[in-house]
Amino acid sequence: MTARTYGRQSQEQILAAAQVLFAERGLHETSMSDIARAAGLSRATVFNQFGSKALILDALTARSLRAYGDLLDRALAAPSATTPDLLRDLFQQMARGLEANRAVHRAVFGEIRKVSMGLEAEGESPALRRLAFDRLVELMRRGQGRGELDPRRAAETLATAFDSLLAGAVTQWLHGPTDAPLEPMLSDLAGVLLDGIAAAKID
Repeated sequence: MTARTYGRQSQEQILAAAQVLFAERGLHETSMSDIARAAGLSRATVFNQFGSKALILDALTARSLRAYGDLLDRALAAPSATTPDLLRDLFQQMARGLEANRAVHRAVFGEIRKVSMGLEAEGESPALRRLAFDRLVELMRRGQGRGELDPRRAAETLATAFDSLLAGAVTQWLHGPTDAPLEPMLSDLAGVLLDGIAAAKID
């Protein structure tokens, strides 16, 4: 089951209220009644629009995945930029987006990962995540074809390395003891990744 297409304004009210409440209380301490109250809507309307709290989280996750997909589309549409530069830019842009919503990601990042992988509930996110991963694989494969990335490993492996490194870094940043900015951390990690996947230079 996915969110219904009618009532776009009320859907946006629900998502905005849920994002604030998830950031303040976490997913499990927020009820559908809480979301309805904060959105200024009836509980029935919230259920009619989304059906469950998991589907509200899925809708928030889908929004982030669409933005990520757009970043990848722009990278693939920039044929003159080198793949290492595009990957560094992806890390930087994602850092900015995550920093802008740190509170909600700190509260629900684990659940977001589960939802996006289809482990918690049906919704849009798993398909969007697969599409984004396919674009990332395409970007890696193009880099291999240009001689910029190591051709000895499958493009899927390189994309998985990117995805796993990003998820691990974000988890550490969200739950670590300091409030250090994410962007410098991801810039350093982009270097680590690229050192590992760059094509060997021939002297």
